[in-house]
Amino acid sequence: MKEVSCRYFDILLRDLRERGVDPRRLVEGTPYTARDLAKKDERVEWTALVRMMENARSLWTRDQLLRLGERSTEGPLVQFIGVVARIRFSVAGFYQWVTAETGVASQMITCVKTSSRVLGPGRIAVEFKMSRGFAPSEEFFLITQGTYAAMPRMVGAPRATVTSEMRPDGARFLIQYTEPKGIIPSVRRFVTAPFTMRQAATEIADAHSSLLARYQELDTARAEIERQHELLDIAYQLGQQVWRERDLAKIARSVVTGLRSSFGGVRVTLETGAGISAEDGTCSGPPRISASLPGSSSTGRLDVWGDSTLDDAKRLVDLVAPTIALAIDNAVAYQELADYQAGLEKLVDQRTTELRAARDELAGLVEQLREAMASRERFFGNISHEIRTPLTLILLATGDIEKRAGALLDERARAGLGSITDGARKLLRLVDELLLLAAGQADKLVLAPQPTDVRAMFVQILAAWRPAAEAAGLALDGKFAETRFLSLDPVAIERVASNLISNAVKYTPSGGSVEIELGLDGDSVWFAVRDTGRGIDDELAKRLFGRFERASGDDRRKAGTGIGLALVKQLVDGHHGKVAVKPRPTGGTEFVVTLPRIDAMPIERTGPSPQLTPSQIGRLPKIRSGATFTPPGTSQGVIVIAEDEPRLAQAIAELLSDQYTVIVGLDGAAALELVKKHQPQLLITDVDMPVMNGIELSRKFREITGDRLAPIVILSAVVDMRTRVMGLEAGAIDYVPKPFDPHELKARVAAQFRMRDLALRLHRAEQLSAMGILTSGLAHELRNPANGIVNALAPITELLPPDVGGPETPVGQLLDVMKQCAEQIAFLTRQLLGFRNNAELDLRPAEIPGLVQRALKLANSALSGIDVRTNLALGGPILCSAPLLLQVLTNLIENAGHAAGKGGWVEVHGTLGHDGVTIEISDSGPGVPVELRERVFEPFFTTKPPGQGTGLGLSVARTIVHRHRGTLEIHPKGDGTAFVIRLPGEANRVAEPKCA
Repeated sequence: MKEVSCRYFDILLRDLRERGVDPRRLVEGTPYTARDLAKKDERVEWTALVRMMENARSLWTRDQLLRLGERSTEGPLVQFIGVVARIRFSVAGFYQWVTAETGVASQMITCVKTSSRVLGPGRIAVEFKMSRGFAPSEEFFLITQGTYAAMPRMVGAPRATVTSEMRPDGARFLIQYTEPKGIIPSVRRFVTAPFTMRQAATEIADAHSSLLARYQELDTARAEIERQHELLDIAYQLGQQVWRERDLAKIARSVVTGLRSSFGGVRVTLETGAGISAEDGTCSGPPRISASLPGSSSTGRLDVWGDSTLDDAKRLVDLVAPTIALAIDNAVAYQELADYQAGLEKLVDQRTTELRAARDELAGLVEQLREAMASRERFFGNISHEIRTPLTLILLATGDIEKRAGALLDERARAGLGSITDGARKLLRLVDELLLLAAGQADKLVLAPQPTDVRAMFVQILAAWRPAAEAAGLALDGKFAETRFLSLDPVAIERVASNLISNAVKYTPSGGSVEIELGLDGDSVWFAVRDTGRGIDDELAKRLFGRFERASGDDRRKAGTGIGLALVKQLVDGHHGKVAVKPRPTGGTEFVVTLPRIDAMPIERTGPSPQLTPSQIGRLPKIRSGATFTPPGTSQGVIVIAEDEPRLAQAIAELLSDQYTVIVGLDGAAALELVKKHQPQLLITDVDMPVMNGIELSRKFREITGDRLAPIVILSAVVDMRTRVMGLEAGAIDYVPKPFDPHELKARVAAQFRMRDLALRLHRAEQLSAMGILTSGLAHELRNPANGIVNALAPITELLPPDVGGPETPVGQLLDVMKQCAEQIAFLTRQLLGFRNNAELDLRPAEIPGLVQRALKLANSALSGIDVRTNLALGGPILCSAPLLLQVLTNLIENAGHAAGKGGWVEVHGTLGHDGVTIEISDSGPGVPVELRERVFEPFFTTKPPGQGTGLGLSVARTIVHRHRGTLEIHPKGDGTAFVIRLPGEANRVAEPKCA
């Protein structure tokens, strides 16, 4: 509602114009413009006035606001009020007339209630009270104070003195004025009366004209409202009529008939869009009004012809079109529903007959299922009992071995024996739990309650689990209340507590904590296990205590069978207790077990009390992600293993580390970081691992290494076809199921390395073949001029006199430079031609030690100041191309000398095995970086400064070794690397003498 007349703003706008101030500053933050405020017959909201008064603080001072109020009595808009006042009122009467309930003030501002009270001669009080919900404005009351001070002048009296008092709900003004007395005011009123009456008549005429204009506007608005009411009534009647119908044809007929009779249309047609149409009247030509009727399944159309008022007809059509469209939709839906109901009744009868037959069949299946479950439980119990016997024998055998020969075993053998013992104990505990579950399902679970010192039992449990918690990087604490002897099954309660603590330790990240608390509460005893892990989501909490239930996501990859908590609930129920789980406010999970408190007298025991010993928990290996296992000699390659079971990861690493450098990652993400760092030649990965699974690791392995020839072997207990296919699609070459035979795994790894080597050789052969096409042509073009230069230098030297062409003369020195350059070009061409020389090698018996000694002499300049070590246990001669193999050895020894530098060492080590000859050349240098170990064999790649190397030495060396059907690789050794030449077994066979 708009409470303020725009006449109020006349003096404000006039003052801003006189001062040249932009009036937009007054209306900032309001929905009005200065032009809106200039319309004297309009009104605005009180909130807009309050905002304008806040803007007025930056436009006027307090004194200026008072002056604005005084000037408001001088404007043309209040002249009429002054005329009336001079004729009728005294000063006091004028104040009372203005502030009356229906006075000028209330008409100007409707949310302000004004009242006045005469306090005595020349004194009057005026009170302003805001209506509820309206806030007062100090600036507004300042302007009002100025107005009340100037009001007596309007009736010919002196200016009044006004003081104001602000209140929470308005303001109070105290006015002191002077009432004119004597003959002079009366004479002045008499003399000015004719002029005043004439002015009043003019003002009344203007007001009359304004009222007539406003009346005309109101009459027009009333006619419009009546017409709208008439149209709405027609639309309502038509809507009521069509909504009562359910038949689509009747609805269409009612619409066209009703519309034609409502506004005298000549013709009305309706297309429902559902195959039903109707029309009323006749007329040709295009329709004057058309409207679409959008529906849920199709769109209809309404057309009107005629000579009625177009605007009224269109407005009526716009009003009824949505109603008609809805009515058509409802009718279509009703018909579909009726058809569906009829079909549904038939379907119900049919399904009822089918369900009766299915019920009878299901009853028979349920009975069969009961029998099958009983058979399964019997089989399950029997097989579990049978498993216990061999497991017990295994534990007895390992214990006896450890007792008799423990001191004779090395560390690796003791670790393997410990793994067997721990695995057997885990299986034995699992069999026990399965038997207990089977007994509970068959209602044959029998507990053996006895007087038990509960506090002492929990102290032992805490001590037994502390090493496992510390190995996992967790803090394990306990708070145990003093308890008397209680009657319960100590073995069962120990198993309950151990299962809960085991889960807490398993699912709490390193650096967290696990807390055990024991307490009494009236008629019950309770204990709680709290952890700071990830917690349990609502979905898992609902099924947590079911058999074989496990978490999803990363937590599912933790080792476990899903029967531990089912067994906990079964044992607690056997004690008539309760077990509950709830999230902790600070993060983590809390399990609370509540048991009925049954006091008992302590008894003397003839045997040891049931307790959990640390040996039953199992020893955890100290292996961590990044642990590296190296072979005693030269490594045949680098392998990264991704396996989240530390004991198994250590066992695999120790199995393969007799030949390879093995690096262990205990989850997928850790293994990925190790791959980035070490660039391995082979990856062995599990499938289910925390943080990142093996499938994702395989994909990222391919992306990071960029080596499509590096094999991936998946080693997992997940053997379903879908997982195997996903692994192969991710890039795996082989899939080995757990459990596996160690010899088979070693054979598969060796086979993968051989296949990788073969693939690399084929790849390099393609590269060298392509390179050879280019280099052979270049070499031929270079060799002929080089030979010409070399052949011409000797005759030139002989023809020159000794004093001109001698070695010490400038000419002789230039000729020597030319000879050296020509020889270098000839050497380069021989190397380039090596890429195209694919002829069979001339293999002859040769002694490797002799070749090594010759190579050391040829590389003597590169070995100056270097300690050279040789260890060649090779036996007799081997078949090889001695000149070519000498070139390889010389190149590698020179490179090793350059890498070692003065004061370093170079070692040449040779061995003869069943599969051939191995020659290893290592040095004390920093080694070849991981990222360059393949690139150094690329043609023209060199790490030497420009002019000091061609980048062909190692490429030619590897080509020569490959032509001997051998391999040349870079393998890690200690803190550096070694170049390893392997020649196949047939290279060891010398030619047998021919028979005479």
